[in-house]
Amino acid sequence: MSERTKSSFGHNEFIFEPYDAAQIREILQNRTDAFAKGVLDDGVIPRAAALSAKEHGDARKAMRLLRYAGDQANKENADRVKESHLSDARASAEVDRLLELISGLPPHSKHVLVALANLTKNQPDREWFRTMRIRETYLDVCDQIGTDPLSAERTRQLLNELCFLEIAGSRRGTGEGKGHYSQYTLLWDADVVLTLDS
Repeated sequence: MSERTKSSFGHNEFIFEPYDAAQIREILQNRTDAFAKGVLDDGVIPRAAALSAKEHGDARKAMRLLRYAGDQANKENADRVKESHLSDARASAEVDRLLELISGLPPHSKHVLVALANLTKNQPDREWFRTMRIRETYLDVCDQIGTDPLSAERTRQLLNELCFLEIAGSRRGTGEGKGHYSQYTLLWDADVVLTLDS
């Protein structure tokens, strides 16, 4: 929506501060009933809380990390969940988070994402790509799957939405003249994105 439209709704923004390590630790401590008594090593919850506070401050993601650590211990037939299980759990949690983000995207957002992932994979020496280069690849993706592409302006909007979701990053550049252009980078592993989209 445009800013004028948003303001006519008189919407209020609520900003929730991220949880700190002590708060996340307390939340996780209250969820230990999901595990058999004595299964969690003493350092698991403090470590999960510290990692979560440092990375995002999101209690829901911290609980997911703890659950994945338990799943990892199960896979290894371990008697206890150890701090070492958190490393593998973090990778699984991130892939699941990306899957969750991608699965909720409209088709053309996925096509734009695939275009950026293909550019990233096929040009490993480059990290940033201009809007028009991504659009050219997006047009190829649409042609391959037999769907009509959206306008250049809509493609740019979809790229910005991917940035809002923290799937991509953006920056502004200046051309040789006085013009400005946008560049985008994929914030996730291209192979993971392409695997999840297929």
